[in-house]
Amino acid sequence: MNPHREIFASRPATLRFMPKALWPSPGWRAERGCPDSQFIWQDYRISSRTMARLRDFAGAGEFNHDDALLLLAPHITGFRLTMALLTHPRWPLAIWRALQFRNRLRLLGPLLLDEPSELSVQACAWRVHAKGLEVDLHTRLQQRGAVVWDSIVTVYYRGRFGAPLSHGEAHGAPSTSPTLDPSAPPVAQWRIDNGRRWEFCRLTGDYNPMHLNARYAHRMGFGGAFPHPQRVAAQCLSHLAATGAPPRQLDLWIKGPAFFGAAATLRQAPRDDGGQDFALWVPGEQRPALVGTLYRELSVAAQPA
Repeated sequence: MNPHREIFASRPATLRFMPKALWPSPGWRAERGCPDSQFIWQDYRISSRTMARLRDFAGAGEFNHDDALLLLAPHITGFRLTMALLTHPRWPLAIWRALQFRNRLRLLGPLLLDEPSELSVQACAWRVHAKGLEVDLHTRLQQRGAVVWDSIVTVYYRGRFGAPLSHGEAHGAPSTSPTLDPSAPPVAQWRIDNGRRWEFCRLTGDYNPMHLNARYAHRMGFGGAFPHPQRVAAQCLSHLAATGAPPRQLDLWIKGPAFFGAAATLRQAPRDDGGQDFALWVPGEQRPALVGTLYRELSVAAQPA
């Protein structure tokens, strides 16, 4: 398949890319893998006003966690570019089958607010397992000619996709998450915000009905509607205890939904490398819904290809 480059001079419009999700997908072929496609959003920027909205969504914690929220901000406000890639007719699998389940977000330099930037995303690696397919999507944010932030978002497709194979190096979060003691005293407890669902959809460009409508979520086998994992992660970051030096990397493992209105319990544990592990539990679940690690230093020096 020939290389493909798609450039957006302004914010990718949901009404432009989401209808393409209804087109038939070409299907997975191991010899072809993921398409050589790069999607670019020119004049992307994170405004001071947007950061204020993210603080509001995150909730008022005891400490100022703007540094940690800034790590998460491009993943939230730039996610519609990833949606555009995953809904394109060249993409081999339907977006409805994709589960976002691991993230690695890295701050590589000073990230300036209100600064004209360029955001790009493309597939960089994939792995076929016995029960599914993992695809790593590499997003880069450039300001003034330098890459100041990047991420590896790992999406998972359940099913059988042929013999096991691996393409490209795995630079994302490890497959195994940290383990926190579920009996340890919580660092914070709150109730998952039940409002402003459409507003957060507009921020991300992701209008999956499971984030909006309880009846639809029930039909899909879930106990109710639940927020985007980015929104839950922001609430976790805002409720962590002070960690000292500003973090430069955030790894996230999405284990399950944290339903709107659910009571959330957050636990936090220091790491030997100076970082912090954290995990969020909701009632009725033995395992956490979300696990994360904040690092003071980058754990991986090499850039994805």
